[in-house]
Amino acid sequence: MTETVLQLDNVSKKIGQKEIVHNISFDVRKGEVFGLLGPNGAGKTTIIRSIVRLIKKTSGEVHISGVNVDENFKDAIKNVGAIIENPEFYMYMSGFNNLKQFARMSRKDIPQERFVEIVEQVKLSHAIHNKVKTYSLGMRQRLGLAQALIHEPDLLILDEPTNGLDPQGMREFRELIRSLAQNGTSVLISSHLLSEIQQITDRFAIINHGKLTHIESMHELEKEAKVTIQLEVSDPEAAKLVLESLDIEIKAQVEQQLTLELASDFVPEIARSLVKANIDILELAKVHVSLEDRFLALTNGGETK
Repeated sequence: MTETVLQLDNVSKKIGQKEIVHNISFDVRKGEVFGLLGPNGAGKTTIIRSIVRLIKKTSGEVHISGVNVDENFKDAIKNVGAIIENPEFYMYMSGFNNLKQFARMSRKDIPQERFVEIVEQVKLSHAIHNKVKTYSLGMRQRLGLAQALIHEPDLLILDEPTNGLDPQGMREFRELIRSLAQNGTSVLISSHLLSEIQQITDRFAIINHGKLTHIESMHELEKEAKVTIQLEVSDPEAAKLVLESLDIEIKAQVEQQLTLELASDFVPEIARSLVKANIDILELAKVHVSLEDRFLALTNGGETK
């Protein structure tokens, strides 16, 4: 059985008579990257802040590595690294001295070799002894990750971590998160950048109007949802007859290229049928299903009431 690192059971938060989040339940497994999605104001940050007790939830339970956060906060939180909103630093100190300062606050003893290891892991070796005020936004994000990871937590929590990053910074961030997960760290990541979430997560939950409406794995999303296929063939008219016999709708045609929409697992059947009809397949390209389409369908266009 896969180990559960984070467990939320019926977490709710009220402010006055207004319920911000309602009976939220989900788990994050060991070595899993779990995405928390929702429109602005849906309650994502409230959930994250409730997990680490930056705000007090109204009801429900949170367990981290099997420890109840309310009953034994210190033991639970020692297994967590987090960046909530923007990481903050002493700007006139070096990155290395910022890390040392943060390490002093940890309940774990952090050996000197761990500093070297984590700096290399976040690719800051070349600048770690420079003052943080000279760092780019991407470098500050990596330093924030180093702070969050230096005590080797079981769970890493990130709230909108790619805000302001350029494409190169986003790519480096994705590679680092996947590497952490492969080495056993669980990651809970909140973001409105759906394309980023699609490239990085194993499962995702959608929060809308403070309620959890959907949990799905990326594998299930890509398997069940329809995908767009761009198919170039030697004889488009003959190919159209084959596709019509399979009840495949042709969305568009430009010369020898046909655009189709169908279930992902039906693609091999199309290829077999065309080859059997002696039609050469010059190109077959699958346009991956978009998490954005799924998100909009499940949140009424992503609008809040």
